[in-house]
Amino acid sequence: MENKVITLDHKKSRKRFVRSLEYELIASLAFQQFVKEGAPDYEALLALPLQDRIPGLTGEYGIKRMHRLVKTILQEFCHAVPLPKSKKLTETRISVCACDLILTASEDQLGLEDLIVFFELAKKGRWGQFKGMLTHYSIMERLEQYRQERHEACKRIRAAQQAAREEVTIVERIAPEPTAIKNLFDQVNAKIVPFKKIG
Repeated sequence: MENKVITLDHKKSRKRFVRSLEYELIASLAFQQFVKEGAPDYEALLALPLQDRIPGLTGEYGIKRMHRLVKTILQEFCHAVPLPKSKKLTETRISVCACDLILTASEDQLGLEDLIVFFELAKKGRWGQFKGMLTHYSIMERLEQYRQERHEACKRIRAAQQAAREEVTIVERIAPEPTAIKNLFDQVNAKIVPFKKIG
């Protein structure tokens, strides 16, 4: 009986990355709405309802779907960074980094819009260029700068809102001390109008 040997081709099929039209449209809209003069519009980003941010969406749609979304954003970013493929994150590292981004989003209540704005501006070098190699650490390091800017903006907005509330609620007292009503009427020369008896 003749032995048949089957040889397998060990060449890995290399899928070529194709940019997602859907992502490009979403990123373009996010950029128009949440970037002003080349900087994140933190006031608009912080105004997003909590249920529409990553932790809220994760609760509603599940961690797997959220991981796929964040991974897509990260893949688009990695593809756009002008470095050789060997100097970028592998598929596995993109997946791990996406998990880290979701955990970070829970700490600061980040929205998908925050990540899109961050990555789109990171491509333009707002927090420094990615030289030599794109790593998980270098991404998180720049995201920390974004988060710090966002935190400072949040503090400024809250301080302004508090000042506005105090301005509205501070009312000058008519009299410095508790005063009898009769004395107040005497001070303003007011006349008490008697009620007419009806009937």
